Amino acid sequence: VAPSAAPPWEGGQPQAAARQQPQAQARAPRQEQDGTQDDEPPSWVTEFSDDTAVATPAVQAAPVAAPVRAPAAPPYPYVITPVPQIGWDGNWPGLAAALPLRGVAQQLALQTELIECVANESAATFRLRVPVDTLRVSGNSEKLQAALQERFPAIRVNIDTEIAPVWYTASAEAKAHREEMQRQAEATVDADPFVQSLVRTFGAFVVPGSVKPAAA
Repeated sequence: VAPSAAPPWEGGQPQAAARQQPQAQARAPRQEQDGTQDDEPPSWVTEFSDDTAVATPAVQAAPVAAPVRAPAAPPYPYVITPVPQIGWDGNWPGLAAALPLRGVAQQLALQTELIECVANESAATFRLRVPVDTLRVSGNSEKLQAALQERFPAIRVNIDTEIAPVWYTASAEAKAHREEMQRQAEATVDADPFVQSLVRTFGAFVVPGSVKPAAA
């Protein structure tokens, strides 16, 4: 009796295994490659992200020195010292405000404070405090010196400046004058009988900021 024919699956299994093994081997590199790709971020992350922003440590900003500010109250009284050698009363704010200057040179005059004026019969040196260095650049010191020279033509005028806080300046004096005039104007309006009558009868009030002092 001839042996029975082998089942179809017995004869076909080795062939199928042989055919599938190369495919499995062929897929193995792709699986390993896919495994490595799964660990990487998506393409949109690498395209639009900056890895250096994470890897680079934060850079600490260099400390910035705080600006030197003048105390609210002057540490010394305002003293006017006449200079008889040049015929001057020593009132620097009054002199600075009257000098024929414009622009930054004028601001240099208005915002400086006189330390002292050293003078004799032939020369005078004005020692001045300047609040910021930018006021005395671009020839402004020379313009101020020229204006003082014009004011005192009989002597040789020099100026010596230093950076320091200031209090008694022409600008500060003008501001104090404006504030005093404003205070007086508001007090005059508040004391007016007609205004007081309106306040009592109708509950009226003076709009803040509406009172202006009369022009000098």
